[in-house]
Amino acid sequence: NLVKEDKYHLTEKGKKEVVMAVKAIKDKKIDLIFASPLLRTKETAEILAGEMGFPEKDIIYDNRILEVNTGDFHNKRSGDYHAFFSSNEEKFTKNPPNGENLTELKRRVMEFLYEIERKYQGKKILIVSHEYAIWMMSAGIFGWSNKRSAEEKDRRTGDFVELAEVVNLPFVPLPHDEDYELDLHKPYIDEVELVCVHSISSGQVCGGRLTRTKEVMDVWLDSGCMPFAQDHYPFENKNWVDGPGYPADFISEAIDQTRGWFYTLHAVGVMMGRGKAFRNVICLGHLLDAQGKKMSKSLGNIVDPWEAMDKYGVDTLRLWMYSINQPGESKNFDEKTVALLHGQVFGLLYNVLAFYELYRDKTLEGNSRPKSKNVLDAWILARLDELIKLSTENLDNYRLLEPTRALRDFIGDLSTWYLRRSRERIKDESSKPASAQGLGEARATLYFVLKTLAKIIAPFAPFAAEDIWLRLKNDPRHGGASNDAESVHLEKWPEAPSKFFFFGKSRIVEDMKKVRTTVTMALDTRQKMGLKVRQPLSFMSIPYNFSSELLGIIADEVNVKEIKFIDNKELYLNKNITEELKREGDYRELVRGLQDMRKSRGLTPSDVVAISFEANDEGKQLIRKFEADLKKTVLASAIEFKENDGEEIKIDKLSFKVELAIF
Repeated sequence: NLVKEDKYHLTEKGKKEVVMAVKAIKDKKIDLIFASPLLRTKETAEILAGEMGFPEKDIIYDNRILEVNTGDFHNKRSGDYHAFFSSNEEKFTKNPPNGENLTELKRRVMEFLYEIERKYQGKKILIVSHEYAIWMMSAGIFGWSNKRSAEEKDRRTGDFVELAEVVNLPFVPLPHDEDYELDLHKPYIDEVELVCVHSISSGQVCGGRLTRTKEVMDVWLDSGCMPFAQDHYPFENKNWVDGPGYPADFISEAIDQTRGWFYTLHAVGVMMGRGKAFRNVICLGHLLDAQGKKMSKSLGNIVDPWEAMDKYGVDTLRLWMYSINQPGESKNFDEKTVALLHGQVFGLLYNVLAFYELYRDKTLEGNSRPKSKNVLDAWILARLDELIKLSTENLDNYRLLEPTRALRDFIGDLSTWYLRRSRERIKDESSKPASAQGLGEARATLYFVLKTLAKIIAPFAPFAAEDIWLRLKNDPRHGGASNDAESVHLEKWPEAPSKFFFFGKSRIVEDMKKVRTTVTMALDTRQKMGLKVRQPLSFMSIPYNFSSELLGIIADEVNVKEIKFIDNKELYLNKNITEELKREGDYRELVRGLQDMRKSRGLTPSDVVAISFEANDEGKQLIRKFEADLKKTVLASAIEFKENDGEEIKIDKLSFKVELAIF
């Protein structure tokens, strides 16, 4: 029908382009010409034949190399056909009304190619066809998937082949499935024949063709021979295999290889008189769906790994596999747990990195361990030492679950405790000369921790580790204090100083653990008493005795003015709130409201603002009392009182109208 309805002749411009195209093939000595039977391709073939002296009567017309059947879009604007699909990839699976999709087109053009390959081996063949038909010939010849075929089309600025363009189709029969996508498995691989070469070095051909032997000895025996066969033992590499080359240090495969490859490797090793084939093994469990069922297309519970990688990243999926349970146990793939791990590890870690980069000073960065006397710096460095020690011991013994969970916990501590507690200290350091800030102890500590952390996560999350390393690595040419390896994977594994440990634990780590427990208990008590955390209290008593620095952390976290140690007594909070404490609580609520305003306006931590307040006398007194601290906390250059139509902030009986202006 398409041929009968065809009415489009070759244009005069097209005819000239065909004559020009003959120059590219005139000396090729074409044996056969095949053409689509549409008018414009027939006329093209006839011009080519005439220019080359090829008998026009010998042109062979074949319906299989017609252009794609666009169905109801035939003889309409091409844009209507293209608009019917969301993408070029969809054209492979979606049919236009009464038309064909590209998979169907590919099947018919490839059937044509394979047929003429069988019939006319050794002949030079010219095919005159259409853009989409030639596109599908290329897809079938190279065994492209639908996605790859679409990508090849998308990356071209114009058509896949231009009008009158001559292209070479390097056709070699490949093992393929029914859609002509590359498939190296049986039975498709059995169709492949190889040229018999007597000597690769001399290039002499024996004259025959090689086909795969159908009868195969047990494949597990073949795989069990691998440690010897791969080195052509004993005819070659005998010293290597008899020496350090056997047994292997490590092997890893899925649990179904226990009575397959794992067994036959040992069995062949024993038969060869060499004993066990490997010293260490990690046996991997199978991946199941969220309910613990085997994934199956028929059940509709499969997970596309490419989609999961695009959504969460390969490092997240890799780390999830390590951290969900022991390697040999089956893993129920629940996307919620993947998202949770992504946030707990990469979300928090990159937030910490972003904060560091905001206040970065490359002159403070070095590879030596910081010697800060600050209790928080000492604690996070001790926690880092614990992580190095635990990770090293477990990885040396091929245990993955323990270090990945420890890594997750450490990043949580780094973000939610160390950085949160050190945030203002880092900001203060960045606003003072280095001589007045103890050489930037907090920033130097955070830099050292992040950089060491990149080394520790490298075996588990190699891409994230490399990204962090490249952002932090030192280069003296750009202000760095020392040189670093080009890649984190070329660095030495970190070592923890043993002097920081006492009976396997650091004292500062144990003390900080008690501090955090005390803070949690106190905050729970405040909540039960109905006291907001921003409301200061006069004092609390605790049953533990801490250093003054640790007591200061507790007081700041719980928001109390004084802490008393009373042995053998339960934690106690004084809930009597004086007028002075009430005003300070109101001030903290005001600060929270102003910070929320800054955030809602998208201001960065370095943006300076001017603030206009509309308030009653009591509100003005509150602002004046804390004006100096307020300017510092919310980064305000000026504060004034005047009527405005700004955002309202309510605090108990107080009410403020506030306008922020970027200074």
